[in-house]
Amino acid sequence: VSTQSTGRKLMTYCQEMDLLKEENENLRMELQEADSKLKCTQEIVKCKEQVVLNLSKPLPDAIPAKPANSSSHFFDDNKQVIVEEEEFFHLRDMNDAYATQMAHFQSEILQLQHLRQADEERVRNQMLDYEDLKARHMKLSINHRIMMREFDKFMGGAIPPDSVELIGRIEKETRPYLCKDLMDCQKVAEEEMVPKQQVLELEETIESYISQNRLLEEEILQINNLRHEERKQAHQKKAELEKINSHYMLLLREINKLRTGAEKTVSGDLQEIASALIDQVEDSDLLDVQKIGTDIINRYDRYGFEITKPYKMSGSSQKSEMAWDKHVVHFGRTFEKTKELKSIVRAGVPHKYRSAFWRACISRATAHLPSREQPGFYKSLLNEGGTNIFEKQIELDLMRTLPNNCLFNTTGATGVDKLRNVLLAFSRFNVEIGYCQGLNRIAAFALTVLNLKEEDAFWTVVAVVEILPEDYYSQTMIGAQVDQRVLADIMSDKYPKIMAHFQQFKIDLSLITFNWFLTLYVDNTNIDVILTFWDSFLFEGDKVLFRFALAIFRIHHDMLLAQRDGIEIYNFCRSIGDSEVCTPENIKKIAFGELNPFPMKRVSERREVHYRKVMGELRALDEMRAHYSSHKKSSVLQYDSDSNLQPSVLVYDSD
Repeated sequence: VSTQSTGRKLMTYCQEMDLLKEENENLRMELQEADSKLKCTQEIVKCKEQVVLNLSKPLPDAIPAKPANSSSHFFDDNKQVIVEEEEFFHLRDMNDAYATQMAHFQSEILQLQHLRQADEERVRNQMLDYEDLKARHMKLSINHRIMMREFDKFMGGAIPPDSVELIGRIEKETRPYLCKDLMDCQKVAEEEMVPKQQVLELEETIESYISQNRLLEEEILQINNLRHEERKQAHQKKAELEKINSHYMLLLREINKLRTGAEKTVSGDLQEIASALIDQVEDSDLLDVQKIGTDIINRYDRYGFEITKPYKMSGSSQKSEMAWDKHVVHFGRTFEKTKELKSIVRAGVPHKYRSAFWRACISRATAHLPSREQPGFYKSLLNEGGTNIFEKQIELDLMRTLPNNCLFNTTGATGVDKLRNVLLAFSRFNVEIGYCQGLNRIAAFALTVLNLKEEDAFWTVVAVVEILPEDYYSQTMIGAQVDQRVLADIMSDKYPKIMAHFQQFKIDLSLITFNWFLTLYVDNTNIDVILTFWDSFLFEGDKVLFRFALAIFRIHHDMLLAQRDGIEIYNFCRSIGDSEVCTPENIKKIAFGELNPFPMKRVSERREVHYRKVMGELRALDEMRAHYSSHKKSSVLQYDSDSNLQPSVLVYDSD
């Protein structure tokens, strides 16, 4: 419905723009006619002034006497031309009348010019509204793609248990706004004539969105039912296991009594319990329960991520570990960025040193914060009272943070409560940002690597915000928008064929890479690449964002050019970070080898240029939106070119 509303508003504004263009053309023609009339009037006035000038010439010295019974005459010595005094005064009156008419024409021309400026201002406002609606339509498309991606994750099995209630609540909250937009669009559509072909295209698009959403809802409900059945069976098996555990503990107590000599024989009841336990263990269902632990180990890697395809997590050689042994002893005291440490970080951080290395990098990035050294600071944030406006959104995002990780895929998973605490603490620590989607994945990934230690994960989120440019996770996300434009510039320089291919099929690069930058590649990228990126990002800084993005596109250069349709390109790029060729070795070879030199000064200069552009665009948009909003509730005058410049009142609805 929201897409339908946006499409109709776009068509309405396009029609209003066409009408305004026709009105401006009519006004332009009237101005031309008025200019031609003015020129004619000026010529007549010049002629009259010439006549008056001739008449005002000095008369000859000898003027004959006025004949009797006749009017007074002026005589010309050469031509004997007689002009009566009445005609002279009549011509002077006509000259005054023409001067008055000329002033009237000039005032009309000024009035027409003011009207033209007002119409041009209206056209600019309509264009701004059109761009705003276009941006909203793009945002809806992005949300639809995000919904498709979340559905793919749902297909993996990670469905929130309250998904049906969540869908109903969201629909109930948004229905009044969508219905109001739909009524406004229907009202506008009744007043304006929309081309039938465009209406049919919009209806087909809307029907396709409706059918897709309906199918998604059905699939979600089916998967949710399956998840409920699985959960029900798991509860039954858990109850049986608890029963066995109670019997087992009873037997252990009796055995302990036998060992201590308190009892000499085993009672008949305990013998019956033991035989029943043996029979239950021989049951196939309980044997399957015993295999759960082994299955979990085989299904998930050391960080809890589900293994969907066979791959080998990057390790480290003995030589590399020896090099790390020399530096790891300094992580707790003095931590300096040296060329040697930079080279071995790029070569790969061993798993056993990764958590210590990350903590050292995080401490260095947050050392300037006064609260960093305050004991119990994190717990004080958790204990703060009062309402938190971000708590509801955080709760909604908990179950869709890392659905392919066993630490966060269910409401009772180990990491869910810890993730909630980290996000709430950060929202209270940084009140300017509060909470932004993207921070949940960063906090969750930090928990998986740092052994589920909440305070370390909290300072990881703080360090990420400190490393990235300002306003990266603010309400306007100016920093993230600027980086997307910088990446597009660098892509045009480094890989012009890919950018030309994207332009040919009207592909917006930011729709592919915006989520990479916002989540630090945690979304839709294999675990080896994510770990490699984070190792370099925490040590070197935000320049690694561009290095890895360029490397991923370079690896898939030929495959991207082989895609011959916009939808194919988007579908291909959805899994581009998890492809077989997207390995840490291939990425590091390009990011830290082929792309060199890659000076940070160049990135900073482009950031400054695009930052000024984005801020200017936002200021202009805010000013025009405020100006338009102030005039929207009041009545405006609309001049019709066919009604002899008579004003007609057009009242806008305050809603």
